[in-house]
Amino acid sequence: MPPPPIDFADYHRTVIGYHGTTVEAADRLVAGDPFEESDEDDEWFGKGIYFWEHAFQQAWWWARRDDNPHPAVIGAVLRLGRCFDLLDTGNVTLLRGFHDKMVADMQDVNAQIPVNVRSHRVLDCAVFNYLYDDFEAAEMPLDTARAVFVPTSTAKRVYTGSWISEETHIQICVRNPQSILAVWHVREDGRYGRPTE
Repeated sequence: MPPPPIDFADYHRTVIGYHGTTVEAADRLVAGDPFEESDEDDEWFGKGIYFWEHAFQQAWWWARRDDNPHPAVIGAVLRLGRCFDLLDTGNVTLLRGFHDKMVADMQDVNAQIPVNVRSHRVLDCAVFNYLYDDFEAAEMPLDTARAVFVPTSTAKRVYTGSWISEETHIQICVRNPQSILAVWHVREDGRYGRPTE
């Protein structure tokens, strides 16, 4: 059964995204080498290339994780194109349907259904990859996916009882590398240019 039609008219636009990495990888990407897709089984958006939308500070935070000795950030112009945008409530409903269909398909073959555990979003990853596969099988591949990430930890709340959290951001998962139109080095203050070492 093909996925239902989605109106992509609003998504044929560009945004600026930031990608945290290493200096070595940033140099290669700016020189024109292709991005490598993240394909861990617990990526919350499934397989793709991840960007922070309009948030270079968070990309720098990410680049410094795991004691990266040579962090770097690149900026990119991203064309959303055929975007599965979860800021659109209709797409949230579609995602729920894909989850239910995937679970039913797995139960039919007695496969173990993935589970999300803390920051390991194995179920989310599986649902998105299932969704992407369905769109590709219907010859309607998605270029990008986009959603707001809100930390679930109460420790991230700005004060007790608030719905506002630190580290809330919009994340984009690029599925079609041709959606990355341009890349450049980004300094820690957000200006263009390779960081000084």
